[in-house]
Amino acid sequence: MFAQVRSAAGEDVVLASHLHNDLGLAPANTLQALSAGVRVVASSWLGIAERAGMVATEQLLFLLARHPDRSLDGEATPWWTAPDLTRLPGTARMVAAVTGVPLSVTTPIVGTGVGTISTGTPFVHPEFFQPFDPHGVLGIEPHVLLTQLASARVVTAVAARLGHTLDGDQVRAAMSWAKARAFRTGRAVIEDAAFADYLDGLTRATSSTS
Repeated sequence: MFAQVRSAAGEDVVLASHLHNDLGLAPANTLQALSAGVRVVASSWLGIAERAGMVATEQLLFLLARHPDRSLDGEATPWWTAPDLTRLPGTARMVAAVTGVPLSVTTPIVGTGVGTISTGTPFVHPEFFQPFDPHGVLGIEPHVLLTQLASARVVTAVAARLGHTLDGDQVRAAMSWAKARAFRTGRAVIEDAAFADYLDGLTRATSSTS
């Protein structure tokens, strides 16, 4: 559609797009519009708008800053000064606080799940696990979460963060405890406080029998 309009309107006409996300395609369609020569695009922080919202400003900025060659036709550039992507998470949190629209664990780019690790793959091959480095690109510090999916590496890392060094038997015991607690409580993420209490008992019991 954008290519047809561009062809019919001619190069002297500045085209704009204003796309909503009813089918979940607002980001893809906005990028397609840019690649077809559209030079003004409407967006909103966190995608806030009527119905299913619009293309989210933070997502659009991120995609254009990271991969302009995939989104723009020819030698076009989207700005005179490239955005500082490390400011996206803070701005999104501010918008969420003012509007009351929460950031979810699955919100792309700025959600609470960005930078979290709950399986062992990121420890071994982070490039296979995530499409970009959240710390290097967005300034988001990685945070290891203990869940029912916890591997030995995850258990060891969370225990170390809480001040405990575990041996092999302790790691296996902690893994079993984590899986059992997650299923018993119906919550995937295990709170640090609960795990710290368990580790205190585990390490005391081990030291008393040694």
